[in-house]
Amino acid sequence: MKKKHTSRKAHHTSRPARTGKVREGYLVVVRSWMLLVMFALMLGLGAVVGTYLNEQSAANDPAVAGAQVETR
Repeated sequence: MKKKHTSRKAHHTSRPARTGKVREGYLVVVRSWMLLVMFALMLGLGAVVGTYLNEQSAANDPAVAGAQVETR
């Protein structure tokens, strides 16, 4: 006689699906850091360009310390 086989179903506990809030929070942090880095780079670039332009304008107008020139 043939034996009867019972089907064994694994009973897994259901896990709640992950929400997108974790990834969304991560993206917000990354974007804010990118904005902060870009702002710092813009400030640094502005300082370098400003210093260069200041030096170029000072080279065109030579001045002696303490001397003033008045035109009438």
